Amino acid sequence: MKPQKKLLILIGLVTCSVLLSTGFLSTPAQAQKPIEWKMIISWMPEYIPIKKIFIPFVERVNKKAEGKLKIAWVGPEAVPPFEQLKPVREGLFDLSFTHSAYHMGEVSVGQGMDLFKATGKERRAAGLNKIVDEAYRKKANVTYLAAMPDGVGYHLMLRNQKIDKADLTGLKIRTSPFYDPMIKTLGGAPVRTAGGEIYTALEKGVVDGACWPAIGALDYKWYEVAKYQVRPCFGDTIYQVLVNLNSWNRLSRDLQDLLTNTAIEVEEEGRKAMVASLEGEEKELQKRGMDLLPLPPKEAEKYLNTFYDRSWEELVLKRDPEFGPRLKEAVDRMRKK
Repeated sequence: MKPQKKLLILIGLVTCSVLLSTGFLSTPAQAQKPIEWKMIISWMPEYIPIKKIFIPFVERVNKKAEGKLKIAWVGPEAVPPFEQLKPVREGLFDLSFTHSAYHMGEVSVGQGMDLFKATGKERRAAGLNKIVDEAYRKKANVTYLAAMPDGVGYHLMLRNQKIDKADLTGLKIRTSPFYDPMIKTLGGAPVRTAGGEIYTALEKGVVDGACWPAIGALDYKWYEVAKYQVRPCFGDTIYQVLVNLNSWNRLSRDLQDLLTNTAIEVEEEGRKAMVASLEGEEKELQKRGMDLLPLPPKEAEKYLNTFYDRSWEELVLKRDPEFGPRLKEAVDRMRKK
């Protein structure tokens, strides 16, 4: 074989190798094969934040990805909420829609994001997401893609006790660890019951009241067994999107940007939708006999200060001396602006 012909063959082989490695000679099926992600969520589909925040997020991601990325999801029937971080950390699921209270023993700094009111845009601009993301990456092998505040927060419902002070002495209150610092400081006695048992506990007088996110009493019919919704609400319920770090790192930059930008869009839209939902729910609950119970201004201030001060101390600063103070300092700077 002539040297010139050998050279041409060699050039052709090298060119084919380069084209194959870059995907130019891939078949259409190979080129268009989507990345398929599995997602776990902490609530059933009928839960209002699922309808107002989560489903719009997933549907928009799938649409904008145009076949490059597809997210399929399952609910808590697959894995209970308090056990969901581990399978996401280990890559059995690629991402989750959850709340920091379900894994405060593993990454407690996320609780700090619920202890003040601010939009998603304000939180990102202040560097709060970045601090929490660093903690989740280090402690749980996940990235903190989004903190979606509902703009509504949490509240206390009372069975039939009308109060006019920030004082719960002698009252048994259904709580989770998230509410305990506030309830104990105000003199209440925390009682543990699952969310699905709140109706029965109120009906039978096992508890005198219950803490819960401010939306939900209508769907769960708690207005039948509780007379009052104490106001003001406190905090800001943060719905998290967590992504397995290995899955995240395997994504192309354009798909990472797509997920991030979609989360930013839904953070604000979902917040507005949840605030509107609360306004509608409060009106409907009052029609059904569940009254708003606003505390006098000074008592309301004491009520809120107790929640913020005691929750920061007990849930964040004591539990996470590495990231807790950094988040608190960043929050304080943001709130002073």
